[in-house]
Amino acid sequence: MNNKFGVLTYESDIYVKRNWINLGDYVQSIAARQFLPSVNYFVPRDHLNSYQGDDVKIIMNAWYMDIPQNFPPSSKVSPLYVSIHINSTIADEFFTPATIEHFKQNEPIGCRDFYTRDLLIKKGVDAYYSGCMTLTLGETYKRDNVTDDIYFIDVMYDSMTLPELIRKPLRFAKRILNGRAFEFRHRNKVLRKYFTDELLSKAKFETQIIKYISANEGFELADNFLKRLANAKLVVTSRIHTALPCLAMGTPVIFVNGGFKNKVDNCRFDGLFDFFNRIDVDNHANSSVNFKYSDGRIGINTSIKNKDLHAEFAEKLINTCDVFSKN
Repeated sequence: MNNKFGVLTYESDIYVKRNWINLGDYVQSIAARQFLPSVNYFVPRDHLNSYQGDDVKIIMNAWYMDIPQNFPPSSKVSPLYVSIHINSTIADEFFTPATIEHFKQNEPIGCRDFYTRDLLIKKGVDAYYSGCMTLTLGETYKRDNVTDDIYFIDVMYDSMTLPELIRKPLRFAKRILNGRAFEFRHRNKVLRKYFTDELLSKAKFETQIIKYISANEGFELADNFLKRLANAKLVVTSRIHTALPCLAMGTPVIFVNGGFKNKVDNCRFDGLFDFFNRIDVDNHANSSVNFKYSDGRIGINTSIKNKDLHAEFAEKLINTCDVFSKN
């Protein structure tokens, strides 16, 4: 029996060069790590093909991938494919005959969104919707010391404010050309409509995008991030790997569904949106909500109750990962 286990990391020259990573990737890896009896190897997601250590079992929940030519993995990797996402930006390059054959050898493939499931099925691969591994994080992170902290994390992150655009002149120029320049008002318009001034003044505004760090640092920062989310009073976000962990841990969370206009984002959400209390925002910053709350605007003491539609998917993922790690 193979008793060596690995987890995916995000160490690569491409990330060193651009000097940023998404902390949500390490949140994903922590979700997988909690089911492993030990972690013997860190295996970079974008260099799976060059892994040459001991035979290793890996839960392969991830976004695939920034270097698609480095797939499929080495024969040294024994994979469990659950909660995977194949992004539309690399799909044509990713689906080589070798990749399709690799997926067929490891069927069924669990997908965290309908887009990925349907894409695999069209390629003749047995695939199903599994939901996201981060829905299992309540196994490890408990809501046992609730604070008064309110976090706004990357809300409508692609609808940049004017100060943000000024710091990125090339992007600002592009938005002037494509007619998006005046979206800098959108985020503020939505926040002022739904949240009181008192709440907004006390909230902590943060981002998942951080400077490039080592895997050990990534796991430490993600662990601290999840502990803070677990005990927050309220979280408002447009990041799925902030919102889904909150559901898992029982933290009241509102997902702001708006400002996503690039190809990378638009294929990632089908199958996940219904889990959330949402503020849905259109291209003109017109908005509506799919949940009820008692006050005119959401304030410090407004009660927000999460939906529980995710629970059955979390339970199935837990069972699937437990079987994989024990066999």
